[in-house]
Amino acid sequence: MDFAEPRRDDTCLDIASGASGLAAAIRPRVRELTSAPSGALPSGAFTLVTAWLELGRSKDQVGFVRDLLKVCGGRLVLADLVRTRAGDGGHIERLRDPAHTKMRTMAELVEILRRAGGWARRLDVFTIERPVEPWLAEAHDPDRIRQELTDELDGGPLTGARPRLIGNELWFTQSWAYFAVEPVSRPRRGPAPRRR
Repeated sequence: MDFAEPRRDDTCLDIASGASGLAAAIRPRVRELTSAPSGALPSGAFTLVTAWLELGRSKDQVGFVRDLLKVCGGRLVLADLVRTRAGDGGHIERLRDPAHTKMRTMAELVEILRRAGGWARRLDVFTIERPVEPWLAEAHDPDRIRQELTDELDGGPLTGARPRLIGNELWFTQSWAYFAVEPVSRPRRGPAPRRR
């Protein structure tokens, strides 16, 4: 929420496939908040558009960002998982949530923004380590995920989730990317880009 920088005069559109904790946190800080599933964008111009874990669920990621930029008259903030190491972290995410598509690298995500007609005015990447069990509460195949993470600990194939045991508890790692995106047509702050 801090990255989104909500303002009291914002009309915010929050894109979420389920209940969004982000929407609940932003609601008291903006003038108006509309929630919508990613497949049913309302018309109109919003001064703040947020999408949490929706880019990774989209089969047409370029089109998804392009559509968000069309309804965004201000700031577009995207938050999603990013692949930072070897192994297919997207595989584990898909086992937990089959709607999840391929997990992208930071360079791939920036290229998606560019192809959609946007540029990252601001970005942040961070890594969190968390216990597996609470994350598996909504998993479609928790036993298989546990097994694949345990196999990696025993020298098996890399999952991209970097599992480890803390005490007797299985933990894993996720890397997140936050992007503040603006359309390329808006004037950029700072020096003008070089022409080739």
